[in-house]
Amino acid sequence: MSRDATGGYSMRVRRLGRALAPAVVFTFLTVPSAVLAQDAEIAGVVTDNTGGILPGVTIEASSPALIEQSRVVFTDGQGAYRIIALNPGVYTVTFTLPGFSTVVVEGVELTATFTANVDTQLAVGGVEETVTVTGESPLIDVQTVTQTEALTAEVLAELPTGRSFQNVGILVPGVQVPLSQQDVGGADGANWQTMEVHGSRGDQMPLVMNGMPFNNMNNTGGGYNHTMAINTGAVAEMTVTTSGTDAEYRSSGVVANSIAKEGGNQFTFDLYADYTNGGMQSDNLGQDLIDLGLRQVNSVKQVSEFNPTMGGPLVQDRLWFYLGYRNLVSTQWNTDSFERIDPLDPQFCRTEGGCQYGDRLVPDQRDFSKPAFAGDRYFHTATLNLTSQLTPRNKLIAYYQFGKRHKVSDSGLNRTPEATDYLTSDPDYLGQLRWTSPVTSRLLLEGGLTFYNETWRFLQQPEFPVAADVIAKRELSTNTRYAADETTWDAYNHQWNMRFSLNYVTGTHSFKVGMQDMWGTRNYTAFGTQAQHWDFNQGMPARIWQYARPLEDLQKLRAALGIYAQDRWTIDRVTLNLGVRYDFHEAYVPGQTTAELLWVPATTYAEVPDTPSWKDISPRVGMSWDVFGTGQTVVRANFGRYVASESVATATANNPVNTRINAAFRTWSDANGDFVPDCDLRNRGANGECGAMSAQLGDPAIVTRWNPAIVRGSGVRPNDTEILFGLQQELTPRISLDVQWTRHWYGNFFVTQNRATPASGFDEFCVTAPVDSRLPNGGGNEICGFMNIQPQYFGQTDNWVTSADEFGDVTDVYTGLDVSVQGRLANGGIFNAGVSTGRERTDFCDIIQHARLGSNAATSAGTIGSTNVASFPSTNYCATSPPYQPDFKALATYPLPGDLTLSLVWQNRAGPEVLAPYFATNADITGLGRPLTGGGQVVHLVPPGTHYGERVNQLDLRFSKNLNVGEGRLQVNAALYNVFNTDATLTWNTTFGSAWLSPTQIMQGRMFKVGATISY
Repeated sequence: MSRDATGGYSMRVRRLGRALAPAVVFTFLTVPSAVLAQDAEIAGVVTDNTGGILPGVTIEASSPALIEQSRVVFTDGQGAYRIIALNPGVYTVTFTLPGFSTVVVEGVELTATFTANVDTQLAVGGVEETVTVTGESPLIDVQTVTQTEALTAEVLAELPTGRSFQNVGILVPGVQVPLSQQDVGGADGANWQTMEVHGSRGDQMPLVMNGMPFNNMNNTGGGYNHTMAINTGAVAEMTVTTSGTDAEYRSSGVVANSIAKEGGNQFTFDLYADYTNGGMQSDNLGQDLIDLGLRQVNSVKQVSEFNPTMGGPLVQDRLWFYLGYRNLVSTQWNTDSFERIDPLDPQFCRTEGGCQYGDRLVPDQRDFSKPAFAGDRYFHTATLNLTSQLTPRNKLIAYYQFGKRHKVSDSGLNRTPEATDYLTSDPDYLGQLRWTSPVTSRLLLEGGLTFYNETWRFLQQPEFPVAADVIAKRELSTNTRYAADETTWDAYNHQWNMRFSLNYVTGTHSFKVGMQDMWGTRNYTAFGTQAQHWDFNQGMPARIWQYARPLEDLQKLRAALGIYAQDRWTIDRVTLNLGVRYDFHEAYVPGQTTAELLWVPATTYAEVPDTPSWKDISPRVGMSWDVFGTGQTVVRANFGRYVASESVATATANNPVNTRINAAFRTWSDANGDFVPDCDLRNRGANGECGAMSAQLGDPAIVTRWNPAIVRGSGVRPNDTEILFGLQQELTPRISLDVQWTRHWYGNFFVTQNRATPASGFDEFCVTAPVDSRLPNGGGNEICGFMNIQPQYFGQTDNWVTSADEFGDVTDVYTGLDVSVQGRLANGGIFNAGVSTGRERTDFCDIIQHARLGSNAATSAGTIGSTNVASFPSTNYCATSPPYQPDFKALATYPLPGDLTLSLVWQNRAGPEVLAPYFATNADITGLGRPLTGGGQVVHLVPPGTHYGERVNQLDLRFSKNLNVGEGRLQVNAALYNVFNTDATLTWNTTFGSAWLSPTQIMQGRMFKVGATISY
């Protein structure tokens, strides 16, 4: 493929200049708004012993966490002060004013994003008279509306959980991951790292390191399909923000921020290691699973981690370093996954006693003596953080992370070992430069630059080599792929991002204005075995799929620019968080030439500019009310508009390489029974044993076009809005209660209309559901309302992507309630317990009733809701209203006599959703009056959001023993995960057939794991 070199620096500057001009004017002329700093703060009011305000008091916050050792500010005319951009740590705060005694408040513990309220009274006296107060760190942040859980390195070291930030983030009430990622004891390693909350989209979740994103360039630009693993031992603190995000972020949902350790003026060394294997795990293959035909459940082969870190001064008070390495191994067996006895057999069977396919009895092909691997993962990560105090008012931090990852993709019920792929990601690297300058006690400047490189290669499994002439196959009745992997991939992505901000702080106001930008490249190449795969239905040839392979697509992000202004304004007991954000997003598709492919001629396409070119203004408004002025009862409310996260998704969808026909299927009768298609596959029409193509594969013409009105303009980008109301109450000096109601809804939906098919081009039909006691009403009933395209329109494509507003209303709304209790015990223990219940309702029936749409609509429900299974233009299942399902979580650590510590984590969540897609043939339908166009059609037998499996219950425990070893400390850990050895189903086969609802993944059995931490 050739690439156009346009879009260089000069064009980038011109485009940004045009976008920035109105934004800069808007930013500096608008009333400043909402605030949430990346770092911690200390704020309060200083009065004398009569309650009179004291302007001009000197406040110094000192901590070993600061390379400059201390920060100094002064109270304003209202006696208020605020110290911003503080590192997490324990601080001593000193208050001095001539004519008054000095007050020193010790032990103020800060976590990232938390504002500690420290009000102080000064008594008349000499400055040399010092009153020292050992403060109780406040539980409640009385000034922010953002919900953030901060998990320090000490807490991370105590909890019985895997050490990826996903394993930690899921412990926060309301946060969810797909059930397929429900981890037991770190068995999944550092797998794909996405989380959802309050109906947010996990694929849009930003990944943040040191306050700067390292999202990939894969479409939405969120954290999904991410390859870089965090070096947990080198992290000082992980924060998980779940709601009320301020104007510094473009999208809503979970924000996971990992803050790297900076070192210090003392040398430190830490080594964490743990280990378990199959001999340390209980078998949870129960009779109920055996009755379902399972011979094996997923279990570990080996899980181990080796994580040494060290840090200290290169130059005292001037240059610190922190160095770390992490080696993580996670290998396991998968549920009922075995090598095939004859991997070249064109028919597939995994039923004891064999499968009768026509005249042939196909034997069970599983070789029970050869269980197959599943998801073997190997991670290597090295990090270096350098912190330099260049001058008393200039700090520079350089961070570098290198990683590589190797992963054997999962085999199992839906994919046999020879049909799986192998992921290698080498190299991945992340580099950051961050600068901070407290110019005066009121003015702070911050800036940063990040570069992230990501490499993906999905290859055929080296353990199961497949000849180049072997065609990939799929059994439709069980949705199982076998014989070969149908597609392999190469991806080479990189992104740059920068930020700059100006903070001006008085005691009453904390004003911040800043800008961020991101740019980069996404380059994907899809390969395929023989550019085709064959479908079988109950062992008999059904369809042939043909593809344009290899297929390369290249997109470039020119700018993901955000400019924001925000202010935290304290008026007596009320703090207003007022903010606004301007977003400008522009990407393009370079000119390109595709080589001649098996079914497709060589083609040249011109550049596609400004796809998209979006401009948006989003307000963020919040209020926090310290009801009685005691810091013990806080009411908060927040309103925020957000834009959909994206890198190059729209550019990818508009790339001419992707808007032409790249895949088509045709029926296959196999009249002579030789399992070889006797036809000319280059002929698009019906010939020999093959029917006509379902689409014009090989035609270079563009068949999907986007309405320019949704690709370019202001306020047309998909967006969402979140409102919340909350109450936080201190129950005792160490325990607080938090209650929050959230409503979250989406807007600016896109739909696809195939203009080549008129509204009258479909015929309705019914399906007689198979008899099965697990189906609604036991099956056997007639389900109507499905639509089949008329033969004369089969294969005709003229897609038009446009706004759903042209046809009607779309509703996608989450509503939920979170209740949690947090506490810090006097003996050093902590606990956090909560319940979150909510649901996401979707309804796009209106647009279907007003227009016959294509098979795609830009609507999707989060994991809290239900799966979108509507098949346009049918109105079946176009509205979903799942039940409210509570999600319970708890964590605790408790010191015991003898320098022992007991810690636990408990989770209880809803089970998997029951779906039943079914490949209906002419024998299953009524009311159509003709054969099904295409030879068959997938229909759904169970309405989404109505039936769910058993709840998932997981309890993990750990005992730790601390020992002094010379000048160091040794902590020995013994953990028991899934204490009750439950066999909860996490995922199952949803395709209706002989394997329907057979588990494809269950919870890992009870696992014993040993580990140790050595610290000097």
